[in-house]
Amino acid sequence: MVFGRRFIGLVALTASVSACSSGPEEEPEIVRPAKLFQVEAANERIDVSFPAIIEARNSSTLTFQVGGLLQDFLVEEGQPVRRGQVIARLDPRRYQNAVNSAQAQFDNAQSEYESAATLFEQNAISGIAVQQREAQRDVAAATLDSAKKDLADTMLRAPFSGVIAEKLAIRFENVGAQQDIVKLQSTGSAEAVVSIPASLVPRFANARPTNAYVVLSSAPDINIPGRFLSARTQADTQSQTFRVKFAFNPPANMAVLPGMTGTVFVGRDLLQDEVEGEGISIPLGSILSDGRTRYVWLVDKETMTVSKRIIQTGSSIGEEVNVIDGLAPGDTIVSAGASFLHDGMTIRQYED
Repeated sequence: MVFGRRFIGLVALTASVSACSSGPEEEPEIVRPAKLFQVEAANERIDVSFPAIIEARNSSTLTFQVGGLLQDFLVEEGQPVRRGQVIARLDPRRYQNAVNSAQAQFDNAQSEYESAATLFEQNAISGIAVQQREAQRDVAAATLDSAKKDLADTMLRAPFSGVIAEKLAIRFENVGAQQDIVKLQSTGSAEAVVSIPASLVPRFANARPTNAYVVLSSAPDINIPGRFLSARTQADTQSQTFRVKFAFNPPANMAVLPGMTGTVFVGRDLLQDEVEGEGISIPLGSILSDGRTRYVWLVDKETMTVSKRIIQTGSSIGEEVNVIDGLAPGDTIVSAGASFLHDGMTIRQYED
C-alpha cells in the first residue's frame, strides 16, 4: 500500500512538471476593427462636411404683457398647439374690474357729450363746452380700450402652430409682465447651424451654395436637401467662428427635434483654393499627436497592418484638416479607432 501511494504521488509530480515545462498557451492576436479612409485629391472629391446643430425654423419664448396669478396652464411639454390656441391664463378679476370701471366712465362721458351737443344746437351752451365734453369722452374711450386690451392679455395664445418645447413657469405662480412662460418651437421645416472660419464667410454669403444637403446623426443613410439661409458676420466670442444656417425639410415620417446633431455637406468647388499643398484633406478624427508631431496610421491593404506616418497639417475646414506633407492620393488611413493601435498591428475594416 505504501509503494502504491508513492507511485501515485510520483505520477502526479511528473504530470505537474510536464505541465509547467510546456509553458502558457499563446493568446491569439487581437484584430481590432477600424474605419478606413481613402485619401483623394480635393478636386476628385464631391463635397466637404461641417458638424451641425439642429434648431427649429421658428422659436419663440412667450410672455404675458401684464402680470398676475397664473391661474391656468393648459399645455404640457411636447404637446402640439395650433396658432391662436390658448396656452395659459392669468386670474382676470382685477382686469375685469378695471374694464367695468372704465366702461362706466365712458358711458357717463358719452352721455354728457350727447347732452352738451343737444344744448349747443339749442344755443344754450358755447361750442367750447361741447369740445370739452368731447375731449373727456375721447379720454374715457382710450382708457376703456386700454383696459380691454389688458384683460385680453390675461390669455396667452400661440402666435404660430408648433410644439411646446419647455414650460418656464408653474401654475398658481405670481408672474410679472414679460416674464418667460413657455418656449414654443415650430415643426416641419428646420435649420442646421454650422460654425465656419472667417475666411469662408464671404464665400457662403456670395456664392450661396445650392447643392448642400443635411445628414442627421439619427438617420445617417438619408440625405436631406438643404438650402443656404444666412451667414452671421459677428464672430462667436469663444470659438472665433461664424454661424451659418441651412434650411431643410425632413421627411414626413422623420422626427427632428432642436438640439439634434448632424452634418451639412456642401460642394467642394466652393472651397477649392482653401486646400493647401497637394490639395489633400482628411478627417479630423484620423489625426493623432504625441506632443511633438502629428501623425496618422497608414494601412497596408495587402496585409491589413498599420504603420505610423508623420504628417504636416494646415488649416481646418469643417470636420477635415488640410495635409501639406506626408500623404498622397491613393493612401489608405485609419479614420476612426486609431487611438488603440500600434506599429505592425493587424486590423480589419469596420462596416457600419
